[in-house]
Amino acid sequence: MENKPGVQKHTVGGLTPRSLFLGLIQVLIVCLGAPYAIWVLGSSEITWSFFPIAVGFSFCCLIILNILLKTLNPDWALHPAEMITVVVMGLVTTGIPIFMMGYVLSIPTTPYYFASAENQWGTYVLPHLPAWLLPSNDGLAMTWFFEGLPIGEPTPWSTLFNAWAMPLFWWLSFIWTLYFVCFCLVVILRKQWVERERLAYPLMEVPQALVADADGPSRLPAVLRSKVFWVGASIPLFIALWNIVGFFFHFFPQIEWQHPIQIAHGFPTINIRFYFPVIGFMYFANLNVTFSIWFFYLLLLLEEGIFNRFGVGVTEADNFVWGLPSTSWQCWGAFVVLVLWGLWMARDHIVDVFRKAWNPDLPIDDSRELMSYRGAVVGMLFGLVYMLIWLNKAGMEIAVAVVFLGSVLIAYLGITRLVVQAGVFYLTTPIVGQAMTMMSFGSGAISPTGLAALGMSYSFFSDVQSIFMPSAAHAARLHDSLRMSRRGLCLAIVLALLVGFCATIIYVITMAYEQGASNFNSWFFRVSSGAGVRSFDDVMAKIKNPADFHAQKLSFFGIGAMVMSLLTFMQYRFPWWPLHPVGFAISAIWMIRNQAAAIFVSWAAKSLIMRFGGIELYRRASPFFIGLILGHFF
Repeated sequence: MENKPGVQKHTVGGLTPRSLFLGLIQVLIVCLGAPYAIWVLGSSEITWSFFPIAVGFSFCCLIILNILLKTLNPDWALHPAEMITVVVMGLVTTGIPIFMMGYVLSIPTTPYYFASAENQWGTYVLPHLPAWLLPSNDGLAMTWFFEGLPIGEPTPWSTLFNAWAMPLFWWLSFIWTLYFVCFCLVVILRKQWVERERLAYPLMEVPQALVADADGPSRLPAVLRSKVFWVGASIPLFIALWNIVGFFFHFFPQIEWQHPIQIAHGFPTINIRFYFPVIGFMYFANLNVTFSIWFFYLLLLLEEGIFNRFGVGVTEADNFVWGLPSTSWQCWGAFVVLVLWGLWMARDHIVDVFRKAWNPDLPIDDSRELMSYRGAVVGMLFGLVYMLIWLNKAGMEIAVAVVFLGSVLIAYLGITRLVVQAGVFYLTTPIVGQAMTMMSFGSGAISPTGLAALGMSYSFFSDVQSIFMPSAAHAARLHDSLRMSRRGLCLAIVLALLVGFCATIIYVITMAYEQGASNFNSWFFRVSSGAGVRSFDDVMAKIKNPADFHAQKLSFFGIGAMVMSLLTFMQYRFPWWPLHPVGFAISAIWMIRNQAAAIFVSWAAKSLIMRFGGIELYRRASPFFIGLILGHFF
């Protein structure tokens, strides 16, 4: 218990033997279930969002378990802090199996196995790659990784250990440092986001609603006692059950909720997809945010269509960038301004954090953070230094490493802020950090070893989805709202990450040697066009044909930055201004194309509810939208 003037607060311990046990089960479901579901079964990507099915469905099962425990004996029921601990342990590991280790196990394993006289990697790529980051093919370790062990061949454990041990150690040292720096940044910015800017954290409405009265006498959480909730949950459940029949009996009609529309030749397709979790989560975001997202999305469709019809704009695509190059660079300029403006708005708070780190005796309260401000600042600085040294040893010049690492952290901060402010269910960046770095210097000004290191860096920063930082921000928010013990929650996060990484590595490598990674149902490991082939073909092309500074891309970057600055000025200067700048920053991201229709539905529903019923009707309707989310998870 901590006493403060006029306030008495209690911290609640959420890390207990049973919550740890259930949390580790959740971690294994995420880290073993995701590769199996996608790469073996070819089924759903259960970790592909910032509150994915792997965690959402498990949380629903946890609520049911708690109802049963309360029925048998109320003293056996899980407390809110215990259930939140389980959820957090699942959330922080969602990025590990596919979007982190999937790339780490598919890109560095490629060079020695795929190099051939035809692709010329041996001439242009291999001499510039650091051997300490590449698993060697001695004893055919990488050949068997992609093709599988011959039938009857015993697993050569000593050969595999020699091939994998050193590269995995160095890759994990960088990734864990990156995770720790992201955690420190979340600690530094939590008070600014939660208490000063009062960001909405829409994705956390579901766990908070379900555990709000878990210690009460009722067996069912209040939201589950609402008839409106069951109406909402029945919609996705009914559609799924109906379509299951049609899956087995093709003469049975199916209910479709995805319809592409082509408005004109040369214009991008509008994907009408009513994705229920998006509708549910976006209901809890601010109306001007949801309005701006679909408004700028439509505006961008017109812009892309005009570019396509008249043949103007950037035509040179960037590696691992899925959108139209012109609008992607435009939105990346907006993305950078979004992050830099957010840091500028937080400047007074950041100064207080650094002052507290320098002098812990100052009366600046950091007791509600997941770690002290001194620990966060010192940890962040040491982590940044280590990552810069690591990138330099991997081949990047210091200036190149600084720009690249800055781009990575801007991307992570931008995604995290957008998730906690706008509640966007799926999100990535318009441009990857490697493209920004090459544009800043020109590939001709970067050495071949620097270009090779940038190619290797796609292993941890390429298809940026399900990253750790938003989950850490959600953990900090839940920790603060329930006054949980920070030591217990931090320990739970560390254990979840350690178990998650170890379980994923052992499982995927073992599975690869059993059946061959190239046989996985995944483009990551494809022989002709996998992630590694894509990365090192890009490296070879830039080494063979170095390019100068790309002025056209910078022009679109500058246009996006200027428009974003204007929108930000209007947002903060005029209260009546209806367009929120975050909509412009993400309008070119390909994921928004699949969510725009659902976001429009959520905005329209909330607008009508607020117009005719006010805040009271908004609260009464909330269980319906939570029902849409949980019904989809089931």
